[in-house]
Amino acid sequence: MNDRGMVTIDLMIAIVLVLAAVLMAIQIMPSMSHEDRDWRNRQYMAITRATDNLVQDPGDPGWEGNWSNSATKIGLVYVDDNNTVMMKVLNLSKIRALMGNGYKDINNNIWWEFPSFGISETDRDNAARSLGLEGYTFYMQIHPFGLENFNSTPLMNTLTDPGKVSINNGTVTVVDRYVYIKNGSDFIRDNNGKTVHYRLNLWVW
Repeated sequence: MNDRGMVTIDLMIAIVLVLAAVLMAIQIMPSMSHEDRDWRNRQYMAITRATDNLVQDPGDPGWEGNWSNSATKIGLVYVDDNNTVMMKVLNLSKIRALMGNGYKDINNNIWWEFPSFGISETDRDNAARSLGLEGYTFYMQIHPFGLENFNSTPLMNTLTDPGKVSINNGTVTVVDRYVYIKNGSDFIRDNNGKTVHYRLNLWVW
């Protein structure tokens, strides 16, 4: 009789412990979910501000010469001779100042990436600071959009090669912006004289 009583008490204690664990999990999970949402929201706001600055703002005056040192805001927007800011129209000189001369595919279409091979860790950190992305890792591409003869294989190879870009798919956020690019006073055009539409992709994780 006493043995049966002990088994019953042990079983009751086990049930109580299981119920307590379940109740604790129920209480903890909403908190974890809230923290995850809060972190995601902060990351999304950071990447949105960064891309807004890139495609809607010319940045600090003269940032092209000191973005790797003391610039506080990088912007790629073209400003015409009348000092008019042309939002979503990027300045080729500013793109090259940040991202280098870029790459050409077999059809002579040009695209850019940042950071590219050979960029120092210090320059990466300074670019992140100037873009408002301190504390994050990021990767950016600007490439033609909608061109039938654009060879996108090098872009995809870069994204899928962990030796080049180690994007954390579990924590990454990506934003697309669609822009045009001016080289001097004229837009970049294809071989048929048509203005090329470009796509700016920014991944942050």
